Parts: sequence; C-alpha cells; structure tokens
Amino acid sequence: MTAYYPMMVKLSGKRCMVVGGGTVAERKVAALLEGGADDVIVVAPRVTDNLDAWTAAGRIALRRKEYEHTDSEGAFLLIAATNDRRLNSGIAAYADRQGRLVNTADLGDAGSFVTPSVVRRGALVIAVTTGGASPALTALLKRRLAGQYGPAYEPFVERLHALRRRVLAEVDDAELRAAVLRLAAEELPAEDGQGTIGGGGTAADAIEQWMIRLLQAAERGR
Repeated sequence: MTAYYPMMVKLSGKRCMVVGGGTVAERKVAALLEGGADDVIVVAPRVTDNLDAWTAAGRIALRRKEYEHTDSEGAFLLIAATNDRRLNSGIAAYADRQGRLVNTADLGDAGSFVTPSVVRRGALVIAVTTGGASPALTALLKRRLAGQYGPAYEPFVERLHALRRRVLAEVDDAELRAAVLRLAAEELPAEDGQGTIGGGGTAADAIEQWMIRLLQAAERGR
C-alpha cells in the first residue's frame, strides 16, 4: 500500500482545477470551496445544476469544453473526476510530470494525493482515511466522529480561540498560560457533542470571566 503524509493545505489564492462535471466532480468542488479555495475552475462540456448555479453566482469558473492538457497550465492542484478512467489516468500522469498536485476520483494510487473524509465543526477539522484500503471503514469512522464531535464543538473552538488570544496578551507566566489553556480545552461539550458550553459566547466580558475562573483554578493546582 502507498504511504501518505498527512497535511493541511491553504488553498486561498491558489488555482484549483476539477476536470469533470458530474456528481463526483460536484462533491470535489464543494469540498474545495469549503476548504477555502477561491480560484476554482471546472472543465467539462456538461455539468450538474449545482455547478451551473455556482458558476452563475461567481463561486467558480466554468470552461464548458473537453479537457486538454493546456487547460491545466497555472493550476496548483488538479482533480480528475470524469467518468472515463483512461482520461483520469492520463490527466494524473501529465500533472505529475508537471509537478502539480493531482488527485483522481477513481484511481487513488494514480494521483499524488488522496482526499480524506472530513468532519468540520468550524475551525475544528477531523480527517480520516484508510488510503483507499477500505472506503467502507472510512465512511463508518466518519459517521462515528460526526456523532461524537457534534455542532457544539464549533462555538467551543471559537471560545477557545478568543480565550487564547486574551491569555497570550495578558498572562506573562508561560507555565500558568499553559495550565489555563489546558483546563479550558478540558471543558468539553457533552459526550455527544450536542450540548452547549457553560458560560457560552465570545463577548469580551464572557471571555474575561472564563479566564478569571480558569486562572483561579490553575493557581490552586500549582
């Protein structure tokens, strides 16, 4: 089996190209947009209604034509998502020779990267993959993770971010800072991730009260 290096890629300002206009291509485009891509080009003679709508809304650009290798010039990342395996393989081989990141929707090993299944809760991103060994297991684990880390984690992470900024700016003691942030992270939502966090909100006064309480707890723990 192929070994992969896991990483998160910033796509803002990078040209991303998806070849294909069907439902698989649509899912790939949706994932790119959700991941912050702001320069997405789709190349296909026919596309789904959603891809048409995203084009009309200015979210993506559409080249309504058959793909040619010259189309990929300037692309940072390329996804081959047509229903033609030979074409996908050819796209991957060419992109690889050009040193571009490339993924094939149906031939994982033919590309230079694979896309994991993802659970997003705002800034919290949990990704899982078996590297193509068992898509069924990947799907199962994603469902379990989505249930365990529910919607309450999005505001929780927002609060942690606001608290961290405040603590870094106001607490000079490095050991105390670490203790406060550790205690904050341990105040997890309910086990199913559906509940709310005590003292909610990211308003300055709410964060200040939270920080004071955590500082007191951290001092007692010394």
